[in-house]
Amino acid sequence: MTTPRFAVRSVAIIGAGSSGLTAARYIQEQGVYDRVVVYEQRSEVGGIWNYSSRPTDEEHIPQESPYFRPDAPLQPEDGKTGAPEFSTATYDELYVNIPHHLMGFTDMAIRDVHEANHPGEPLPIYPHRRTIAEYLISYSQDVRHLIRFNTKVDNVRLLRRPRNWQRIGTNGATTRATDDYVDSWEIHSSDTRSGTPTVETFDAVLVAQGHYDITYVPAIANIEAFDEAYPGTLTHSKRYRNPAPFRGKKVIVVGSSASGLDISTQIKTVTKELYMSVRTPVISDLFKKLTGAEEVPPIQEFLVEERGVRLTDGRVLRDIDAVIFGTGYLFSLPFLQQAKPTEAEAQDTVNGLGAMLSNGRRIHRLYDDMFHIDHPTLAFLCLPMMVVPYSLTQAQAAVVSRVWANTLDLPTTEEMNEWEREAEKVRGPTFHKWKHNDDGVYINACYERIMHGPQSATARAGKEPPHWDDRLVWMRAITLFGKVKFEEGGQKATSLQELGYVYEENWKEKQAEAEAAAAAAAAATSIAKDNTLVAANVAKDVPTVAINVTAPIAAVAVSGA
Repeated sequence: MTTPRFAVRSVAIIGAGSSGLTAARYIQEQGVYDRVVVYEQRSEVGGIWNYSSRPTDEEHIPQESPYFRPDAPLQPEDGKTGAPEFSTATYDELYVNIPHHLMGFTDMAIRDVHEANHPGEPLPIYPHRRTIAEYLISYSQDVRHLIRFNTKVDNVRLLRRPRNWQRIGTNGATTRATDDYVDSWEIHSSDTRSGTPTVETFDAVLVAQGHYDITYVPAIANIEAFDEAYPGTLTHSKRYRNPAPFRGKKVIVVGSSASGLDISTQIKTVTKELYMSVRTPVISDLFKKLTGAEEVPPIQEFLVEERGVRLTDGRVLRDIDAVIFGTGYLFSLPFLQQAKPTEAEAQDTVNGLGAMLSNGRRIHRLYDDMFHIDHPTLAFLCLPMMVVPYSLTQAQAAVVSRVWANTLDLPTTEEMNEWEREAEKVRGPTFHKWKHNDDGVYINACYERIMHGPQSATARAGKEPPHWDDRLVWMRAITLFGKVKFEEGGQKATSLQELGYVYEENWKEKQAEAEAAAAAAAAATSIAKDNTLVAANVAKDVPTVAINVTAPIAAVAVSGA
């Protein structure tokens, strides 16, 4: 079977956060698309970086369904006019987890925007949320004319229509279609202020909505009864804004991901007692010191009479004032109603999308975490987690814009199906969670494929994809430990050098030596094997990272378990 070919002239982009803005810039600069519309439900760009001082009052305890409806927007307060506000997970004193050199897009430096907006004001090496919000507004200037603000996408419908037009080939020649039907996409949207509906049709849809909206709260035994008995005690980290509500209280933070660690660090100085409930121990004593929390195992059940919890090791914690679930989010497609098909519809991947969601841990039927295998004019950006998002999104947008322009080929449908099967075997249930530094490998592989691959003669046309040099790869390797030192130092450092990190060209060799020395020390002192990585990291203050910049795109994506 031949690779898919396209006649895409109109593109709908859903979302004007960082991914949507990137998509708009790459699609626009490809120079072959006649109509590009970016749908944004908010009144400004930025997505999750649109800070809302008042979180939604809605709590969903428990919440394990990817089909759960998004929270209703917050209406303007009494006497005020304006657009409704869609609450995000951004809190008052949020600093990013990535140095600004690495965080920003490769075609616009965060430092340049900050200096233009705040002359003479120091820029923390890990910027504040306000800096990122301002940066994205600046980044949007070249594509703001494409954005429809205050416009919510309610439904995206796949349409199959007779193919009565000719394909346009890579060389400009036209060829007749060999199949009878072609995909198009019907976008149903509405104005968030007036409710006025609009229906439009596009050749392709690029989903850039993010995945930090539909909260996940596990159905732990007795959780509903506990929530009913003590309303307001259980909350998700999405509602967190600052430490004030937890002053003098006995608090459990569930989860040790970024939000759990960050919130624990912020509230430790005001709580009476602080526990962090985790499935696996926090990786380093550095993190334990930073959070100031007593680490405990998972919660087995809630105890209503004791206002407490029983842990999986049998211990009971009583008189709990607050439980904050830093348990993350589920992938959700509320505007793709066809993504939740009936049993019969799920088998029809020709006229439908198949079952794209199961438990919300991943999105199914995608090749390379981007293209719908059966209907590749539907694509997604930045689904992978545990990555540096902006550069990754640039690389993906560079690929999508070229694939739909027929200057870069997709594999055959059979090959894409095989890719998904192999990826499922390797990645398992954490499908979209990539290994450390897979993002850098993927970014550089995309660059090589576009700029120097077999199709580079045509693929070079359009906006250039990003590329990480050795310094950026090094920066990626020390990012997490640098953030710990940044927090310990009061969030004031303006360079990695201030935190004790200096780039050296032989850093990989030193890292290998550190790992070998730590392994030898662990063996000599009978340190448990689970602490070997911690010993290497703490002793030498350099995290372990595998570098393989030559891996092909598909291999990188499959390897990210």
